[in-house]
Amino acid sequence: MHERNGDDPYLSATDAMRFWPETATAIAARRSNGDECEVAAPLGFDDLMALVLRPTPRFADDKRREYESRLLSKGWIHTWPLLQTQG
Repeated sequence: MHERNGDDPYLSATDAMRFWPETATAIAARRSNGDECEVAAPLGFDDLMALVLRPTPRFADDKRREYESRLLSKGWIHTWPLLQTQG
């Protein structure tokens, strides 16, 4: 994936999420070997919990058009009308 995106190799799945388009989607959960839930959110939980769609720093500048096109193609605002776009 890093090659397709023109990035250096990602150090981990959590590191890769820092390069995702939206802050609210950069969250992952898994069940540990000890049967506990582990959550990774390298950009935090605030936007997800506040129903805010905001571009990550990279997509706010270098890939702004790609970010805006993605929002339209996903149709999130129509599906979840309480979502707010910021940034």
